[in-house]
Amino acid sequence: MGDLRPSLDAAVSAFGVPATVTRPYPDDAPVDTTGIWLAAIEEPRPQGTDFSRREPRRLLVLPRNVLATLPRGTVVLAPERAGDPVKTWKVDGFDRVVEPDCWRPLVIAAAP
Repeated sequence: MGDLRPSLDAAVSAFGVPATVTRPYPDDAPVDTTGIWLAAIEEPRPQGTDFSRREPRRLLVLPRNVLATLPRGTVVLAPERAGDPVKTWKVDGFDRVVEPDCWRPLVIAAAP
């Protein structure tokens, strides 16, 4: 039985936002693509410890056919919603789900 999910192209055209991805050297040429925001990840904190406030990491989907690699530290310029101002994000890790057609990086807000 084949995969019954719709193609990534269908989801990108319905929910995608423009994104410019700049990987670390030596593949540091900016790549224009489209991403899909999935969710903010609320991570549990250990009990009994005081931590300063930390913004949740966000889950972004980017197509693999445009980006052969996506290392940690990659910078992504993208709005949160279509028409919003562009923000700077930094790849902080990856979701545990591995997809053959897309990257699922966890990103944090970064200084522009």
